[in-house]
Amino acid sequence: MLSDSKIKSLKPSEKTYRISDHEGLCIEIKPTGVKLWRYRYRFLGKASMLGLGEYPELSLAEARKLKDEMKALLKAGTDPAQHRKDQKQEAIYKNANKNTFEILASEYKERRLSHKSEKYLAQYDSRMKIDIFPQIGKKDVKDVTSADVLRIIENTIKRVTSQKNHGTGEVTAILNRQFISAVMCYAVSTLRAEYDPTYAVRKVIERPDIEHARPLNKSEQIKLRTKLENYKGSETVRNAGLTMMYTMLRTIEIRRMKWEHIDFDERIITFSATSRKNKTERVMKKNRTHIVPMSDQVHDLLMHQKKNYESREYVFPAIYQDGMLSPATLNRMLEYIGLVNVTGHDFRATASTLLNEKGYDSDWIEKQLAHSDDDKTRASYNHARYLDDRRKMMQDWADIVDSWIE
Repeated sequence: MLSDSKIKSLKPSEKTYRISDHEGLCIEIKPTGVKLWRYRYRFLGKASMLGLGEYPELSLAEARKLKDEMKALLKAGTDPAQHRKDQKQEAIYKNANKNTFEILASEYKERRLSHKSEKYLAQYDSRMKIDIFPQIGKKDVKDVTSADVLRIIENTIKRVTSQKNHGTGEVTAILNRQFISAVMCYAVSTLRAEYDPTYAVRKVIERPDIEHARPLNKSEQIKLRTKLENYKGSETVRNAGLTMMYTMLRTIEIRRMKWEHIDFDERIITFSATSRKNKTERVMKKNRTHIVPMSDQVHDLLMHQKKNYESREYVFPAIYQDGMLSPATLNRMLEYIGLVNVTGHDFRATASTLLNEKGYDSDWIEKQLAHSDDDKTRASYNHARYLDDRRKMMQDWADIVDSWIE
């Protein structure tokens, strides 16, 4: 009999092949790597095969349950294939005029995305409203074609590239395709569509290569720190920029920092891992607890922020409204001081490069950068590892940053 580990280990070959489970249930492996559940049976002396769904969307346990249901139909004198056709016709009749893509997308969100974060749901709603619904929202979901999906992909790229500083659009287009696919797979599983039309265009566009961060050169270091010292814009934006330089945190972690993360007595910043149970906002990229020791500079900056913004939810709040700073705000700050091609990730690359050059333990540096530990069990218990060593290193790093002032 099959197991999940055995199914995952099955590799595609030049020709389609099948591996049996039990009582007619088998899994079919296509040359493309797609794995499909099949049920083989005989009805009135005629051999037949019925498709049940794709693995892993349809799990091993679910496939076995469906197989048992098919066996029960046979025992009752009903052809499972005909029963499936009758079900589809009934669903079509029952849901006439209720199967538009927009309605299915809303239903999918309500039933399958309730555990997702507010940010994810906002992104889902935005993509649907801006790029997807105008094209296929009112269309019956079973009539959505690969050509429709391709048109959405192409229009998304055109829209994004027409906007300044928003990239070339590939990432947004891929995300739109993934959202459409999720809704279409849901429609297939609820017998309201026959197939997922995104499959045929999944390789039309590739995710762009990542531009890796680079360390700042000496002139950029001096320009950045000196101009931040005399920055004439918002004090909160200036302090956010300085804190990002001193702490080696990512831009999103600076923006999401809340007062509950700050312990002035212990002089640490703690970002805790989130879960569906505690329903708190995720801060860290890998969703793991991360502890940042405060240098004197960071302590003083945060005390100053507390004096002015303790009543606000975020340590570095948005300037003209509630909520956190927008990503564009910190980018505009860098543009304002003349560093158009510098990003927040470059701060981290600079810290890593210079601290390694000065002989600090690479484990301390990697821990401070919150880079993922391949050993997940070890990583879950090592939140405070090297804390005393990192505390001294972070003070030294803050002093190095301040030495750039001219």
